Amino acid sequence: MEDIAFFELLDRTGLPKTTIHGLWHTHCTILLNRGLNMQVIIERLGNAPKMIMDVYACSKGIRSSESVSLFSQTLQASGVKTGANQ
Repeated sequence: MEDIAFFELLDRTGLPKTTIHGLWHTHCTILLNRGLNMQVIIERLGNAPKMIMDVYACSKGIRSSESVSLFSQTLQASGVKTGANQ
């Protein structure tokens, strides 16, 4: 019954067609992309860490350059003159 109301809302607002489950996936992917702590994501969604890493993190395509950049930013914020990517 909730799905029908949800689909009607999408129709009235002109938002793209999706499912409530699709919003769940989008929510998790956005949180991962924004760098939210994994434990917070686990608590919000109630998923096991392995599932989040297998399903969501893989779809994100975690790249080495991102980790180097984040590490470098952390070093620079701590006052280090050169980062990991230099």
